[in-house]
Amino acid sequence: MSKTLKKKKHWLSKVQECAVSWAGPPGDLGAEIRGGAERGEFPYLGRLREEPGGGTCCVVSGKAPSPGDVLLEVNGTPVSGLTNRDTLAVIRHFREPIRLKTVKPGKLTSGLAGLLC
Repeated sequence: MSKTLKKKKHWLSKVQECAVSWAGPPGDLGAEIRGGAERGEFPYLGRLREEPGGGTCCVVSGKAPSPGDVLLEVNGTPVSGLTNRDTLAVIRHFREPIRLKTVKPGKLTSGLAGLLC
């Protein structure tokens, strides 16, 4: 007899979308953007700043992103494969609030890696 196979969810079902605004001086993001093509990594979120007086990340709608989440899109513009500097330029280009599509980091399958590259 054969064993039943567990059906795994597709990674697209785990994509989160949220709208965030940066409360603080213009051009000062309330989150660190790490990784990038120059390091052989996808862009991902670093720590979210929440100190008074500095740029803080305010979630306008959706679930707040977590540090370490892989950044897929900014206002519909794909950022996978961009350098860190280019990713920051895309974020700064749009007016606030901006829509972010992120996914929790995990084991990349060949389908996900092929799609994002």
